[in-house]
Amino acid sequence: MRAFVSQLHRGLAWLTLAGLVVQFYLAGAAAFGATSFAVHAIWGHVLGLIVMILPILALVGGLGRRRIVLSTLLFVLYVAQYALAAFRFTLPYAAALHAVNALALLGVTAQLAWAVPSRRAGPVQHEPAGHAADPVMPGEPRRPG
Repeated sequence: MRAFVSQLHRGLAWLTLAGLVVQFYLAGAAAFGATSFAVHAIWGHVLGLIVMILPILALVGGLGRRRIVLSTLLFVLYVAQYALAAFRFTLPYAAALHAVNALALLGVTAQLAWAVPSRRAGPVQHEPAGHAADPVMPGEPRRPG
């Protein structure tokens, strides 16, 4: 079960990463008048659904400290992204950090997508009977069992 959750988590991280690249494109398209920022905002809501699932999967699946921390950090950055966008009329210089935070979102998501699954994330692999208690030094032949 952990292996499935680990693969699902990783797949959603890759999907989020691709979605963030699309989000950058949509922001650029809106900045140059090709579309409105509404499309950028709607796509951000869609990505938020995935971002909310990632920390839950990491915790429930016991995917290791690194993936739990990165997933939680991604969620915190996502919440900050909304807050920064809300400041666009009242604190425009603070709201400008929305773009910088987007880079942080991209970096954390890339770290999650490339994260090596924890050894504890997969099924436990047991040695065949007699082999775990009978270590063999490199270059030394195994004893017949």
